[in-house]
Amino acid sequence: MHVASSTFAADDATSRSDRIGRGIALALATYLTLVTWPIWRYASGSGTTLPVVIHLAILGYTLALLAAPVRLRRPALDCLTLTIGPLMYIELRWIIAGFGLPHRDSVVIGWERVLFPSDPSATLAPRLHVASVSELLHLAYASYYLLIYLPPIVLFLRGRRDAFVSTMLALTVVYGVCFVTYALFPVDGPRYLVGAAAAPEGPIRSFVLTLLDRGSSRGTAFPSSHVAASVVSSLCALRHQRGVGIAVTLVTVALTFATVYGGFHYAVDALVGVILGGLAWLVSAGILETLPSRTVQSATAA
Repeated sequence: MHVASSTFAADDATSRSDRIGRGIALALATYLTLVTWPIWRYASGSGTTLPVVIHLAILGYTLALLAAPVRLRRPALDCLTLTIGPLMYIELRWIIAGFGLPHRDSVVIGWERVLFPSDPSATLAPRLHVASVSELLHLAYASYYLLIYLPPIVLFLRGRRDAFVSTMLALTVVYGVCFVTYALFPVDGPRYLVGAAAAPEGPIRSFVLTLLDRGSSRGTAFPSSHVAASVVSSLCALRHQRGVGIAVTLVTVALTFATVYGGFHYAVDALVGVILGGLAWLVSAGILETLPSRTVQSATAA
């Protein structure tokens, strides 16, 4: 009986991972379908077809994976969020412009003044004007993609598919909330309104500023997806691979501080990012709890 139960549990883990992967892909396909209109609207107004071409390619790829046989699509479907996530972030500049809603920096600044005695995004760097500290914080900020990609890649390479897919679910939840918020409640952030904070100059800081100038999407400040996704990555890593999780958590703390220190986000953006990351992790855990082991129940009944 013990051997049979173990076999059923392993089979169920695979089945549950397949269901989660398909659910993530369906959610992403739904989102991509819904935002086709603002992207089309932006493209029509700007006279360029590139945004539509890129968007339809992403949507087509997602739909093709859903239509493919399970065994062929499984690895690509599992990695879908990591694969198309950066392109979906780039698309936000077109989605936000296509919706054409007013940007809400004044609202967030009002919250900032209620919660904080000063303007942290403008005052932290001058108060802590130390070159080595600035470079370390900007390095932590630049490590964002490493924080997001490395922990799940380690799980993937170790063959821990159930842990990998559950991490993808948590990341999809947090990115979904962030992206919808950006489209409906765009906030530019202090870097666009007054420029980067007056931090000491250095090669890492220069690299970060150049990266943001070339790759950042305006209107995506609230909440900070850098902070929210890094918190999710930390919590998932702590659960599934504690050693990696401790390292990721330490860098996440520095990254959270760096988003405000560098003047890239309001302090409210970072604060809500931390809260959202924790909630997204809890929601994903709740979703996993709603997928009980049907095969294990059958084994027990037998």
